[in-house]
Amino acid sequence: MKRSIAFLIIIVIICYTFADSDIFNFVHKDYDFVIRLSKGGTWYEELKKVPFFSFVFDRKGLGFEDSFLRILEDMKYKTGVQPTVVQDALSNDILFASKGAEVDFTTLISFDINYYLEFIKTITGSSFIVFETKYPAQLVKALSYLLSINVKNIQNNMFQLGESLFCTSNGKYLILAGSKQTLDMAIKTYTTPEMQLSRTNKDFDRLKAGVFFISGFAKPNTLKLNLPGGIGIEDSTASHLLITSSISAGSFTFTIEQKNTKQYTSSKNIDTIGQLPKVWNYYLSIPSSKSSIIIGSIEQWFSGVTSELQQLTNLVKNLSNSSTNTYVAGKLEVGEIVFIFENYSGKDFETNLSKLGAKYDSQKQEWVINLQNSKLYAFKSSNKVIVGTVDKNSFEKYEKTSKKLKDLPIYYDFSKIEAYDFKALMDLGDIIKSIIGFNITSKLLFWQYSIGYITYYKFVVS
Repeated sequence: MKRSIAFLIIIVIICYTFADSDIFNFVHKDYDFVIRLSKGGTWYEELKKVPFFSFVFDRKGLGFEDSFLRILEDMKYKTGVQPTVVQDALSNDILFASKGAEVDFTTLISFDINYYLEFIKTITGSSFIVFETKYPAQLVKALSYLLSINVKNIQNNMFQLGESLFCTSNGKYLILAGSKQTLDMAIKTYTTPEMQLSRTNKDFDRLKAGVFFISGFAKPNTLKLNLPGGIGIEDSTASHLLITSSISAGSFTFTIEQKNTKQYTSSKNIDTIGQLPKVWNYYLSIPSSKSSIIIGSIEQWFSGVTSELQQLTNLVKNLSNSSTNTYVAGKLEVGEIVFIFENYSGKDFETNLSKLGAKYDSQKQEWVINLQNSKLYAFKSSNKVIVGTVDKNSFEKYEKTSKKLKDLPIYYDFSKIEAYDFKALMDLGDIIKSIIGFNITSKLLFWQYSIGYITYYKFVVS
């Protein structure tokens, strides 16, 4: 009887251990940021159905896949490590966690293999990466080769790579850390539930149970997004942020949910951005009430301007406050940008321009503003006031073109976004064609909206 009870207890313990096994459990509750890529091998074929990522991976595009396979074949020839060792690690769960550092998510996106290898090589002392793998010993050897650094065994099942990286295996996981102390802490945290970040917030239950390609968690002021137009995360009233993503029907969807301590719900906006000419590859719509977002956009586009920047932001704020809608449009690859203020009703337009030292050209009916190495034009056209790098004659020629933004097939999805703090559309295909000449049909939509205690930042790549 006693033997049966003991056996039953062992079975329960084993079942509990395996049921609770999760890569998130390595992350200590003091950590600020964690992101997990789940079962990359399962998602890879779906990702290649997204036009943009198909261009990145396929040999008819950037050829990322072939380049990486060549590196793995070289590794096999020089070290004897089979490519399947690395492919297995990339096909399963991968986790990155950091503490005490600001993570700019946009810098984590690159299509240069060497960038990611350098990223791994230079992770900070309090950061670590976990790979789920069938071949931990061989993966250590593979990492040594891929990172071009030496490896040495410093104690039983613990290795040092180069000067500052330490790694060890724990069951089906290989942990690579920026210091031995960080490595030891990750191992201890994995077996100590009360130390785990995933135990401190019930939202982790959703991340663990959900079917996500990318998922993660961030504390306030640790995750940044520096997107075109000065768009970023405003998390001053946030308790934490959740990251989720999925792939379906040829689209990659990425969402950041910001859990706030205050309530706010975005208002429905009636905009006419679809009537803008389809001559640009970047379109941003901002409700005039969100002047802080507009000012942020100005500060990014004209970051090199110092002495006149305050006067310029004052001008834009005044124009926005006296308009029904504000749009930003431009050609990103050449730095062409226009700020469009719809239904402007203010009376201080000329006065504020004079403060910037603008000169009026009566023949062209436009103001010219010289800002260090930049030249801006300001003018009225129909019911709009325009400030940007495009002169009045060029802008009105654009306006006469027959094709409008609303003629894009994806505009139907864009137009359905009615309650927002901002919404933007980028024609990735046009940008790629302008820069390297490849023809692809790819778009990016991203927008921000709030409901109650949650602010959403959503991205859809086609």
